Amino acid sequence: MRAIVYDFSIPKYLTAKAVGKRYPKLYYGKFSALSLREWPETKTLGPHEVQIRPLLAGICGTDMGAILYKSSPALTPFNSFPAVLGHEVVGIVENCGARVKSVEPGQRVSIDPFISCAVRGIDPPCPACAKGLHAMCYYSGSERGLSAGMLMGFCRDLPGAWSERFVAHESMIIPVPEQVADRLAVMIEPLSVGIHAVLRKNIPPNSSVLVIGGGMIAYAVIAALRMLHPSSHITHYSLLPYQRDMALQLGATQAFIRQEELLSDLETRLGAKKHPPALGRDVYLGGYDAVYDCIGSNQSLADALHYTRERGNITVVGTAGHMHDLDWTFVWAKELDIQGSVGYGRESWEGETLSTHDLTLRMIMKEHRKPFEALVTHEFALEDYEQAIIANIERAKYKSIKTVFKIHES
Repeated sequence: MRAIVYDFSIPKYLTAKAVGKRYPKLYYGKFSALSLREWPETKTLGPHEVQIRPLLAGICGTDMGAILYKSSPALTPFNSFPAVLGHEVVGIVENCGARVKSVEPGQRVSIDPFISCAVRGIDPPCPACAKGLHAMCYYSGSERGLSAGMLMGFCRDLPGAWSERFVAHESMIIPVPEQVADRLAVMIEPLSVGIHAVLRKNIPPNSSVLVIGGGMIAYAVIAALRMLHPSSHITHYSLLPYQRDMALQLGATQAFIRQEELLSDLETRLGAKKHPPALGRDVYLGGYDAVYDCIGSNQSLADALHYTRERGNITVVGTAGHMHDLDWTFVWAKELDIQGSVGYGRESWEGETLSTHDLTLRMIMKEHRKPFEALVTHEFALEDYEQAIIANIERAKYKSIKTVFKIHES
């Protein structure tokens, strides 16, 4: 079968890091780690395995981080290559292993792509999986049951959804209700990332919140804030007019694309006080109650540290890696709380304990009038994968948010 394969190597990495900005095809062209090629199809299913024909498969920031070599080397123990990428997906069940009970052929499903102890066949589960935090499974870097890998698509023994067919463990399956369209179902995974991030810290009613970023995860956080904390005042900060417009459609109270607008909001609405230092950018006392950094860059983290009020909260949702010349003064000077957020797991909401994906489905069906499907801005065939990658690199030109591969018809 045809599949888009990522085959990391140190020589390709070093070459692209050295001259990739001048020759971007080193990230996705003939001499890159990425290729469309034949991949062996699973012929015999294990007892708890499900074969799926993907309809739509999303391109995620995690995929782009690997393709553009922006991911931290610290995560290399938790990947194994070559691997077929793709972990955001909606598809049709084609076949089921002998002991599969939760789904049947013909059913439409999405996937929880994190590789848990259950997927590896480990029982009893590790402490993280036992707590419902399978995105942090202790065995991600092991060879138990499968090769190393945190995530489907980043494990050579669990190929992802950028392919004509793939196989998943029964525990990973998320049945998709009939009323959820394909374009929405393919986003269950990233929308769950937003739900989990917002639930990492309780936000009091009427909080003033800043969301930084113009990608899918920023919009997932905005949607989650509006669904879970409807009284919050949500400010979105991005770079481009189309990003601002989408934030407003999804429920942001206001959205800015110029720093001057954001600083004016800090001073006039929130009453923050500006203090020019001897060197460097202006310092503000006061600010937003909570900030969600959905980029994870030096600039976005510096903005978060500057614009959060004393004893406020910062949630790092973007995949931050090595930081150079980042001033951490305000972490202690403002007594800020900083937390990370990865994936999803088991949530507590209104006295109930349930998976993030179940809560996400419940919320998006309740908020069916929200323009979630408009987040999918582009569809590409597998053979057009180079163009799909370019659409994610040149977002201003393409006005892209969520790009997907259209692999099969419903």
